[in-house]
Amino acid sequence: MNRPSVRELECFVAVAEALHFSRAAQRLHMSQSPLSRQIQALEDKLGTQLLKRKTRSVELTAPGRIFLNDAREMLYQLDRAASAAQRVQRGESERLRLGFIGYMMIEPELVEVLRAFRRARPRCQVELLDMEVADQLTGIREGKLDGGFFAMDPHEPLGTLKRFDWKIVPLVVVFPDDHRFARQEGKVSPADVKDENWVMISRARAPAYRGQIDELCLAAGFLPRIVQESDSVQAIMAMVAAGAGITIFSERLTRLLGGGLAYRLVASRGAVFRRNFVWRADADSEALRVFKEVLRRSRAEGG
Repeated sequence: MNRPSVRELECFVAVAEALHFSRAAQRLHMSQSPLSRQIQALEDKLGTQLLKRKTRSVELTAPGRIFLNDAREMLYQLDRAASAAQRVQRGESERLRLGFIGYMMIEPELVEVLRAFRRARPRCQVELLDMEVADQLTGIREGKLDGGFFAMDPHEPLGTLKRFDWKIVPLVVVFPDDHRFARQEGKVSPADVKDENWVMISRARAPAYRGQIDELCLAAGFLPRIVQESDSVQAIMAMVAAGAGITIFSERLTRLLGGGLAYRLVASRGAVFRRNFVWRADADSEALRVFKEVLRRSRAEGG
């Protein structure tokens, strides 16, 4: 098979991202004519047009848009392979690739787990990737990730995966600081806030969490009236502070609360959030084994 060269892939990605031959040539520190020849050679090998040339710009064709994603992935994999070889040369012969949901990195318990693992396995490089839950699950199943941190739906079949319940955290209702409940003491039940507008993290970002909130509210006889969603915890907090609605979050995230916000614990059975660590059942690396042991010690110590 007449495979594309690495240089052809680099040239295509540069042009596809810049959508301009001149700017792509500058990025690659080459002149425009050799760049055009590299793209033409690539298209000849593939037997399809990847780019539509215009007078002042470039457009991706439908095959070009598909190929761009794969080309980026191929170059990324090559960079990873080169990096792995260099780490072995430096004596860093292990690597642990872990997925996580971005807001978890503000939690000191996870930071301490990573520090403890570093002390136990100083030559192991830990690579952290902020990923959606669905992408983490796919990465773990395909062996691209060693494990991931997220809340897994307890009803989802594990299949080839294993799950460790690392943390159980209380849930809180978050209000604007001028809300009537912000001035009261004690817990708030879901039924108390059934008529409120809600601002929530998107279901794609945290599907198990959203399912849990649905269950809590349904048990109180309603579904939340969601007026805004976001993938960003900070954005949700800002919207609540601005009076757009209320939300429910893990008590650990109350450290994100700035001015204009207040919170109360949720008075409902099962109003807790589970932090899971998920990995593939047949994964048997020594680094992963040590990491899981560090997690178990962290839970036992209440850290």
